[in-house]
Amino acid sequence: MADISMSFFSQAMGRHVTVKVILPFDTAVLFGFKEPYKTLYFLPGYSANAQSILSSTILAERAAAKGFAVIIPDGENSFYTNQEDIRALYETFVSEELVAVTRKLFPLSDKREDTYIGGISMGGFGSLMLGSRHMDTFSKILALSPATNPYRNNLLEGGFTRVQLDRYFKSEEYYLANYHPANNLKKAREEEKALPDIFLCCGEQDPLTYEMDCEFVKEMERAGIPVTAQWGEGVHDPLYWNTLLPAAIDFMLKE
Repeated sequence: MADISMSFFSQAMGRHVTVKVILPFDTAVLFGFKEPYKTLYFLPGYSANAQSILSSTILAERAAAKGFAVIIPDGENSFYTNQEDIRALYETFVSEELVAVTRKLFPLSDKREDTYIGGISMGGFGSLMLGSRHMDTFSKILALSPATNPYRNNLLEGGFTRVQLDRYFKSEEYYLANYHPANNLKKAREEEKALPDIFLCCGEQDPLTYEMDCEFVKEMERAGIPVTAQWGEGVHDPLYWNTLLPAAIDFMLKE
């Protein structure tokens, strides 16, 4: 497994960015995995970055064992939305530029069916939001303890303010019309688009996201949109996420 720290000038961000890249080139030889690699773009949660994801989870270990690449940008507490006023186009960067740059530099598959997006907490929201807005690029979504609706009271009581959220999403009305994953997916279904497959998990003792994630899954069920959901003992921490990552990755790689 190669653990690469890559820096390049991002047009979308207007500055140099650093990205972590995990390539299973040596285990590919050992176990017969073939290039170009299937690829998971994985988004850190609030207060986390790419290095902390690799330090606290078994993601790199699973990538080496299963033969897929992982690309991890720094989320910078952005909720992965375009923020034009500060020239920080996070959505454009992750869903378009980062995919194009990494495919150019590394032996990654350019097929939709081999390209996935996932994340934890804020990154779980980002994976659902970007996956539901860029489903021509991402065929599967792995959402671990995702903040499926940042405007829910759970997050407001957890320390966020409406001023902060409006900074990311412009307003709650704009959020619901453009960024809310459930609304995006229902609209795409009405337009008969090919929806991404979704894996979602959350610990039943998670005070931040469990209630909203249950509501999201029920809303998807009512809309006839399948979601593979797993619940169980756990809170909002790496111990729970590491327990569920193998199942999430098996879901991702299942053909």
